[in-house]
Amino acid sequence: MIDPHNITDYNRNDWDLQEFFFFAVAVAGKKSETTARKVQNLTDHISEVLGEDPYYEEHTMETGIIHYLVGLNNVNASIDVLKLFKFGKYNQWQKFLDWWSQILRYMDGACLSDWLREASVLDLEQIPSVGRKTSRFFKLHSDPQVECVPLDTHILKFVKERYDAYGGGMGHRIPKTTPQSKYDYNSIERIALEYMKNYMVQRGMKTLAQADLSIWSSYASNS
Repeated sequence: MIDPHNITDYNRNDWDLQEFFFFAVAVAGKKSETTARKVQNLTDHISEVLGEDPYYEEHTMETGIIHYLVGLNNVNASIDVLKLFKFGKYNQWQKFLDWWSQILRYMDGACLSDWLREASVLDLEQIPSVGRKTSRFFKLHSDPQVECVPLDTHILKFVKERYDAYGGGMGHRIPKTTPQSKYDYNSIERIALEYMKNYMVQRGMKTLAQADLSIWSSYASNS
């Protein structure tokens, strides 16, 4: 099961990577622990179906949450599965699955999970329901090479406290919610990266993912 308090894993297999990406999309605006349970229940359901269907004994191509849902007979069948586990926002999920259905036609047998591994944040943001915060959350906790910041409410509180104390008056206003414009997001992300790198040095951390999780945990426990 995905543990929101221990989310970083740079060595996920194909199944786990799809599960984590699905969680990253599903958790936007939702409670992380509740969403993690829903994703686990969906994963268990799919695993049970695959184990009972003799088709998958002869067809060993990759299968994960996304691959399975796209592979159902039609989008309505996929949405029915999501309704079973009460994910909500079904119009958005339909667009999400439609996108994957089309892209898989052009991948010529390539592994969906490998595409996720190699995708940049900009690549991911082409997918319906994947914004700047979601793309960065996924990459930060699955790829050790990236330098990016998911600007959620906790990180923004962290940045605002330091900016008001040390950088106030320099023309930026730190919002309480994720900036919607690309310019605002990128500007605040640069400030956040500087503060988070200092935070890493002060606490002897090696990765931005560690800093992100530590900051999230500290503000979540106080909220």
